[in-house]
Amino acid sequence: MDIKSFFEQYKFYLIGACAVLAVIVYFAVTSDDAQTDSLSFDTIQSETPEADAAEETVPQISTVFVEVKGAIEAPGVYELPVDARVKNVLDIAVLSDNADLLTVNQSAKLTDEMVIYIPYTGEIDAEAASEVMTPGSPDDSSGELVNINTAGIAELTTLNGIGEKKAQAIITYREEQGLFGTLEDLKNIPGIGDKTFENLKPYITIK
Repeated sequence: MDIKSFFEQYKFYLIGACAVLAVIVYFAVTSDDAQTDSLSFDTIQSETPEADAAEETVPQISTVFVEVKGAIEAPGVYELPVDARVKNVLDIAVLSDNADLLTVNQSAKLTDEMVIYIPYTGEIDAEAASEVMTPGSPDDSSGELVNINTAGIAELTTLNGIGEKKAQAIITYREEQGLFGTLEDLKNIPGIGDKTFENLKPYITIK
């Protein structure tokens, strides 16, 4: 049987076989493309959160809010650059004519939520005025509160406005009247009024 006769006899079988082969190839190619697209989509989804996280930036604090009280023409809360100093806010708030700057460190750097109290002339006695410190902050840089029920003279005098005489008065009060029941009891000490107490309050404890 020659080739021509072979094709004539089996041409329908050959055409059918070619058609089946074409269908198989089509589905094979289509399946590979679908898998490739699926993998690409999954890869994009898995990479997107990481890319988003990488693009997130931590906001930088550029300003601070401080409150100025006392011998000030315009007391209140002020917003200043993060690298500003006490003098910068005092220039804005304007000092009163009877402001006493002897105990005020005007070169101190401002911190957020800082409270600056400017005493009036004659409000701070000579003993306390001899200790020039930043307003509203104790001389002790450890950050620990001073327990007015247990502290000795050395520890009490680290507080702004408390000299040896007032420290001794605090100790004498404890010995005669008993331990301080509340922080406000500190105002029973001669020379410690409302303004001085408010300046000391953030840095003292009775526990």
